[in-house]
Amino acid sequence: MCILLWTTACANKGYPLILLSNRDEFLQRPTQTAGPWDKNTYGGRDLARPENGTWLGITRCGRFAGLTNIRETTSIAAVGTASRGAVVSSFLTSSDSTFQSLMGSRTQGSSANLDIDQVGGFSMLCGQLSRDQQNRVHIDSFGVISNRVEGQIHDGNYEIIDPAKPGTYGLSNSAFTNPWPKVVNGKSLLNDLVEDIQHDRLTEREIAQKGIDILTSDSVSEDEAWKDMRNRLDLLKQSVFIPMFDTNSLVGTIGQDHALSGIYNFYGTQKQTVIIVHESGAVRYIEKTLYDWLQGATDGGGDTVDVLFNLDL
Repeated sequence: MCILLWTTACANKGYPLILLSNRDEFLQRPTQTAGPWDKNTYGGRDLARPENGTWLGITRCGRFAGLTNIRETTSIAAVGTASRGAVVSSFLTSSDSTFQSLMGSRTQGSSANLDIDQVGGFSMLCGQLSRDQQNRVHIDSFGVISNRVEGQIHDGNYEIIDPAKPGTYGLSNSAFTNPWPKVVNGKSLLNDLVEDIQHDRLTEREIAQKGIDILTSDSVSEDEAWKDMRNRLDLLKQSVFIPMFDTNSLVGTIGQDHALSGIYNFYGTQKQTVIIVHESGAVRYIEKTLYDWLQGATDGGGDTVDVLFNLDL
């Protein structure tokens, strides 16, 4: 039940991209904390499947991507023969420098021989940053690609977003064009943050904290209906933040890998990430771990990665 929220509406204030992500997962799913994979790529990694893919990442070359699952009707369809995370890592590490060819292709990452129709249902935000004639970093091109919901996404299962048009967007486990209430709510909260930035009310550190606050927006914990397990699948569509719970009879139906669901029962928002890209080329990458996979359902204490690095554009 992950969520991605992002805005391009603060480019005039020096922030061409602000990206927020909640990774909702089985809490004991092996996961590597965000860090450099190599000299170019930065992000967390999924260690549960052999591809060691990711749900979110950015490169020094200005490529960025984030992925959410599409809720499937069966657990078999949810898994696929390859990991969804491999789609993101393939996009980030591809040597193909032309964004449009990557978006238009049905095969992502020819070096990995990865056919996106062979993985579980997903939607992926992906884009490319570059510098303009004034040497300011901006989004050159970006969009959302999916291997499901045909007919709701434009030709080729992707939707190009105009980077020159300021906007606030979101993705969860439904089609980009048919957002769940949690996405609608999250976008509203992010637009409030945009307004504060437009009025010069916040430092960058405060922007980052406000991003974490948005990702911690919980609309279900105090709802009496949440106590009834039968209501939880529907309520998961409502809340940006997912409190920890024992999946019990829900295991295998929340869009995760069925091979893992019999081992890991506790589920919820595991990691929160805020990525802030400045027009200078500086990137702030913050990842807060709520539950460390080695500790399972034990509170991880909010261990936080907070790093700054510069794009090489």
